Amino acid sequence: MSDRDNGWKVELVETLTRNPWFGVLLQRVTQPDGSAAPYYSIDFPNRAVGVVVRRGDEFLLIRQYRFIVDEHVWAIPSGGVENGESVVDAAAREMEEETGYRPSTPLEHLVGYYPSYGSGNQRFELFLADDPVCVRESPDTREVISMRWFRKAEVLAMIERNGIVDGLSLTPLLLVLLREALAMNAMRAVP
Repeated sequence: MSDRDNGWKVELVETLTRNPWFGVLLQRVTQPDGSAAPYYSIDFPNRAVGVVVRRGDEFLLIRQYRFIVDEHVWAIPSGGVENGESVVDAAAREMEEETGYRPSTPLEHLVGYYPSYGSGNQRFELFLADDPVCVRESPDTREVISMRWFRKAEVLAMIERNGIVDGLSLTPLLLVLLREALAMNAMRAVP
């Protein structure tokens, strides 16, 4: 049992299933007022990483088929962190595997967050790679259908018309675009 400083008590009742990627847990949760209830959650043993790949005013996106939602999607390169691997190394590895590009400078950590903290502990760590170097012409065709460089205006239009549909891609892309817009506004404000 875990007693937390905020008065919540969480007891693992049972691991309902587990595979290499996640487990489904049944827990008994006691709130600070003493009321208790069963709670189901998804336990992710490893973090996921994603990389915004930027070259000047262009962004590299990959096209994939995601069978769970039965859609072909445009997304940033992403994947799981392997046991013993750092999040930075995992991000660089996934970027190269899925695009054939390697970072030319150290990856910049943009943000880390929990996409669904009401139902699971999965954590995304997201990075920016500027001016990557092509080390292989063709991506991993088992994961990537195609890839393409998009101008910033095209990425914004895709986001507006719901052409990029996953939070792991949307969050860092919007953060990078927001930072660029704020920097432009700051430069305009300087007399």
